[in-house]
Amino acid sequence: MTSINDQHARILACDFGTGGVTFGLYNPHTNKMEGFGGAVYHDRTNLWDQQWVEQDPRDWINAIPLAMAELRSKVTFNENDIVGIGIGGHMHALVLLDEHRQPITADDQLLCGAIMWNDPRGEPEGQFLSQKLGQPIPARMTLSRVRWFMERYAEQWQDQVHRVAVPSSYVALELTGEFGVGPGDASGMVGQLDDLGQIDEPSITALIPELHNRLPTVGRAGEVLGELNARGAELLGLPTGIPVAYPEGDQPVGMIASGCCRPGDASVSLGNSVVLNVVGTTPILGQRGPIDSFRTVTGDHLLMTCVTSGTIVYDQLVDLFKPLWPQDQTIDELRDWLAEEAAAVPPGCNGVAALPFYGGEGVLRQPNAFASLLGLRKGDLSAGVLARSSMEASSLMMRYGFECMKAEGLAEVSQLVLSGGGSKNALWPQIVADIFKLPVVMPQDADEAATRGAAYLALHMLEQQTPQARSLEALLEERVTLSEPILPRPSYFEVYDEMLPVLIDTAAHLAPLYDHARFIESPN
Repeated sequence: MTSINDQHARILACDFGTGGVTFGLYNPHTNKMEGFGGAVYHDRTNLWDQQWVEQDPRDWINAIPLAMAELRSKVTFNENDIVGIGIGGHMHALVLLDEHRQPITADDQLLCGAIMWNDPRGEPEGQFLSQKLGQPIPARMTLSRVRWFMERYAEQWQDQVHRVAVPSSYVALELTGEFGVGPGDASGMVGQLDDLGQIDEPSITALIPELHNRLPTVGRAGEVLGELNARGAELLGLPTGIPVAYPEGDQPVGMIASGCCRPGDASVSLGNSVVLNVVGTTPILGQRGPIDSFRTVTGDHLLMTCVTSGTIVYDQLVDLFKPLWPQDQTIDELRDWLAEEAAAVPPGCNGVAALPFYGGEGVLRQPNAFASLLGLRKGDLSAGVLARSSMEASSLMMRYGFECMKAEGLAEVSQLVLSGGGSKNALWPQIVADIFKLPVVMPQDADEAATRGAAYLALHMLEQQTPQARSLEALLEERVTLSEPILPRPSYFEVYDEMLPVLIDTAAHLAPLYDHARFIESPN
């Protein structure tokens, strides 16, 4: 097998996102992603509740050869030159597996798909677990969904479930036969890890005894999960025996692509959700909703504010205007036009406030929240107002979590490193800078940060096996290059400072309507 020091050596990295998988080929000698290939998959349809969000985990596996075929169409490489594999995946989704490592079925039909992070289920269960465990357990956490499942499918939970996984650990299990996960994804499953950085089984199994031996082992950045097995080799079209790093969640992986590994380092991901991540020195366990306390890839404390509706807000507007868009112009040009229209609108949108909660809102603990637009007056309804007010609201919700972190003693943050699909928007990064009053910078391949981060994980794993072994921090200092900063504009500070409490207060006043409207159905 080719050595990492060989000039032909390449690393294969993948990110299993909410809407599809991306594979990237990384050259460790030039520090460049040489090509990307992807494949899409979709949510399940015809579920019992139209608000539920599930996917069939088998679709993720079926997408692997398709994504690899596209990667090979973009860049030529020798299969024997792949020296390591890194895996990232969307966090929290509950994946239940039987003794054959397959999703649970009944009468040859999928009993329950992967319950996704943006599914509204789990709020009562999260409240119960938070009280019993003495730490905030959000509804989207895997453990909340475990309790939801076991209360409704007690027989299947007892007899059929052999493993409880998340997307990254399920994919890695298919590729290697080994069942493990990184500390970031592990903490996204169950909350706080123990003093050894492992899942705290005694406290969890006291509540859910069957979880004993069903959870993955935890391995930190730099450790080898296993080697590519025959099944993995067939899926990827690669030889067996290639080392695979412990898989991780997309948010912790995106942080290392952004070079964020020291206390006070902060990143913002503008993806399907919009997420503020800050490396902390201690967990913050006093507030359930605005702040989640997880772990980084190295096991340090990760403080997170996750706003459920992210780029979907912008995508909804694109879909709205698409039928009116000239056919000789691209969808990217439509997105650029929306950004230009939004840039022409003053900050604060003349008092128009968007609450873009298209799929509930975890920060406010409102699983049934819906989107609303308030304060419209004659002349206010325009493409620019719709776009800007939505971007401002999502960013202000992150700022709300940031203020909660600072109130709990968060170390000073000097800049935000921004990534995700929204980083390509011409205006949104500037809005983030203005709302947070901080410079915003972006890393290489900002819109594919999780894939690059997975490549760094694999590189770190490989370096640990050589005399060149070093810390992940040292690796990132050498590898991560940041853009020139987008500076905040002080003239915008006052209007956003005034908007923040109004937005939170308005959402609180709407809370009684959310549950009421939940039960109003449109006629067939």
